Amino acid sequence: MKAIVIDRPGGPESLKYCEKPDLQPAAGMLTIDVAYAGVGYFEVLLSRGEFMSDFPLPLTPGLEVSGYVRAIGEGVEGFYVGQPVASMTLLGFNGFASIANVRPELTVPLDQLGADLDLATAAASIVNLTTAYMAIKDVYRMRTGDSVLVHAAVGGLGGFLGQVAKRMGAGQVLGTVGNPEKVRLAASFGYDELFVRSDFAKEILKATGQKGVHAVFDPVGGSIRKQSLEVLRPLGHLVVVGNASGEADVPYSFNQIWFSNRQTAGFSLGAYAESNPVETGKAAREALSMLAREEIRAEIHGVYPLEKAAEALTLLEQKNTVGKLVLKV
Repeated sequence: MKAIVIDRPGGPESLKYCEKPDLQPAAGMLTIDVAYAGVGYFEVLLSRGEFMSDFPLPLTPGLEVSGYVRAIGEGVEGFYVGQPVASMTLLGFNGFASIANVRPELTVPLDQLGADLDLATAAASIVNLTTAYMAIKDVYRMRTGDSVLVHAAVGGLGGFLGQVAKRMGAGQVLGTVGNPEKVRLAASFGYDELFVRSDFAKEILKATGQKGVHAVFDPVGGSIRKQSLEVLRPLGHLVVVGNASGEADVPYSFNQIWFSNRQTAGFSLGAYAESNPVETGKAAREALSMLAREEIRAEIHGVYPLEKAAEALTLLEQKNTVGKLVLKV
C-alpha cells in the first residue's frame, strides 16, 4: 500500500511518500480502501515533532478518512464489504495511506445518513464537524439566543463552529480571522460579523454593546486566551478546542476566574473518543447527517494527490487557507 511517513521532525518537508505492506484485517476492526484523507493543522505540528513524547516517530499521520470497506474483522457487525464510509483514525493515525484499519465505533456508514454525502466532503468534515457539534451541544450546551465568539472562524474547525452555533440557536455569532481579506467571508460561514484577531477585544465589546459574549470557542491558543476571558459576560464560558498557534500555554489564576465569575472548559475529540468511542461515533453520525441534509456546508480549499501531502501541509502552515484541505488517495 502507499503511505506518507514522518520519520524525523522537520516540518512538512520531512514527509516521505513510500510503499508499505498491505494492512490485514484485525479482530474488532474494519479495513477500508481509503479514497480521501482530511488534512489538518495537527499534522503540521506532528511533522515538526511537537508531540514526540506522546507520538514517537516514525508514524503515518492522518486523523480522518473516507473510502470503502475492504474487509471486516472478526466480531464486527453492521457493515458490508464495499460500503462507503467515513472514519476517524484519531487513536492510531495512519489516515495518509491507501489502506487503513479503523474502529467500527468511530466509523459512519455514508449510505445510512438519509441523504447523499460525497466521499471528499465526508473526509474533510468528520473530525472538525464532530468536534464543533460536541463542543457546542455537549460541552457548552448552547442556549437559544446566546452570543458566541469563534477564533480562526473560517478555518477547518471554525467554519463549522459558526454554522453549528447558528443552527443550534445562537442569537449572535461573531468570529475572528487572521487577515482583513477573510472578513468578507462572514455570511457564508454563518457569522454575523468577522473581525481581525489582532484587535478583537475592543471590537467584540463594541459589537455586543459592552456586554461581552456568552461563550468563546478557541482553537488557536496563545496570548488570545487571556483576552478571550476579558470579553466574556459574567458566567460566560471559554471553551478550549485546540492550540493551532503552537504557542506555549498561557498561565492564568484560578482565583481570577473565581472572582470574575467566568468559566473554562476544554474538549479534545481524540482523548474523548478513547474513553467514549460509542458516544463519539453517535455524535459523528448526527453531525454528518446535518451536513448531508445541507443544513450546514463544508468548504474544501483544495484537493491534493497523496504524494503531494507536503505541499498541502506547507499551505496550512502559511495560514492562507479557507476551510479544509483534502488528500485524494
